[in-house]
Amino acid sequence: MDQKGLRSGHFLGLVGAMTALASLWRPWYTVDVPQQLRDLLSDEGAKSTGTFGPVMRGLAAAIPDAISASGWQALQGADVTVCLGAIAVVALVLGASGAFGGAIRVDPPAAGRGLALLGAGGIALVVVHVVHRPLAPELVHPASGLWLALAGCVLTLIGGLTAMGAGESRTTPAAAFPRLEPELPEVFAPSAPAGVRRPSVPPPA
Repeated sequence: MDQKGLRSGHFLGLVGAMTALASLWRPWYTVDVPQQLRDLLSDEGAKSTGTFGPVMRGLAAAIPDAISASGWQALQGADVTVCLGAIAVVALVLGASGAFGGAIRVDPPAAGRGLALLGAGGIALVVVHVVHRPLAPELVHPASGLWLALAGCVLTLIGGLTAMGAGESRTTPAAAFPRLEPELPEVFAPSAPAGVRRPSVPPPA
C-alpha cells in the first residue's frame, strides 16, 4: 500500500544527516604536543646566544598543548563520503515528500530503507576512524566532531527504521480469519420479520 506523506522518521533522519554534515567543521581529532618538545626548545633557547635564543624561547611559548584538525582536514576522502551521504538523505526525503513532482516519486517506506542504510554506513565509517587514527593512539584522541558525526548517523538510522515501520500495513485478526456462517435448516433459521410469512415445512412421510 502506498503511504503518502512524510513520517516523523523522515524528519529525524534528515536532522541526523545535517548533524553529521555539520560535524565536518568541528574538530575530529586532537593531537597532544609533548611537553618534552617545549622544554627542549626552552633549554636550547636559554643556551643559545644572539638572536636565536629569544626566537626559540618564543617558539616554545607559542606551541599549544594540543592541535586539533577538523573533519575536512583530517579525513582523507571520507569527508566527501559524509557530504554525499547527507545529500542523498536530503534527496530521499524530498522525493518521499513529492517535491520533485509526480515524475520522480519515492515511496516513503522505501525512503526509510534508504535512510537506514545510509545511517548504518555512516556509523561504520565513523567507527573505522575511531579505531584507525592518523597517528599513534597515545598522541591522537577523538574530538567532538567525531562524536557529533556518530550521533547524527545514529539518528539517521533510527529515523529510517521508524519510517519503515510506519509504512508497514498490518492485518487485523478479523480480516485474517474470515467469519464462517453455516447454512442452517429452515426450522433453525432466525425468525422472519413481522408481516413476512414463512413457508411451511411439510411433515416427513
